[in-house]
Amino acid sequence: MTIEQINDHKIKVTVSERDQEEFGVTYESMNYSDANTRRLCEKIMYRAGKEIGFRTGGAKLLVEARQSGNGNVTLYLSKIEPKAEEEKLYSGIAVFEKMNSVIDCCHLFGPFFSSLQKSSLYQYEGKYYLIFEIVQKRKKAEMLWKTILEFGEKSKKGKGFLAEHGECLCPNHFIEKMTRMKTL
Repeated sequence: MTIEQINDHKIKVTVSERDQEEFGVTYESMNYSDANTRRLCEKIMYRAGKEIGFRTGGAKLLVEARQSGNGNVTLYLSKIEPKAEEEKLYSGIAVFEKMNSVIDCCHLFGPFFSSLQKSSLYQYEGKYYLIFEIVQKRKKAEMLWKTILEFGEKSKKGKGFLAEHGECLCPNHFIEKMTRMKTL
């Protein structure tokens, strides 16, 4: 069995007739539902990792088999990387007991400033409601939300309720305005 790295995502493996006999496989019988084929693939991946550092790293693996004229079988193993996660619009409403907590929370948006779409501030029954929309990847949006919840909590009141019953303190760009004020 010889292993040759084609690029970072693909290797070429030549499986000799002797290797095929050792694992109990032939070109015709190779199928991943076959236990012998799986054992062969596991051995290939073990050797590829040890000899040339080829590992899947959690990616899916595509295995293509081609029959050679000399009885050998050539396998091409390619890592199929998952698609990059797309950015989506995320919105949230956090409620705070004190205005200082709202101001402190606004500075969390620094690294996300360019992806901030909207932000406004409402007051209802002595509490402050920060409404924001941000375009971000899910994991980063979740990380931001968890950090926000260190200052306040998730609101049970929706945007429509606050618009109807709350007092709008700043209808647009609240976070941007607060960040600019604090840095001056």
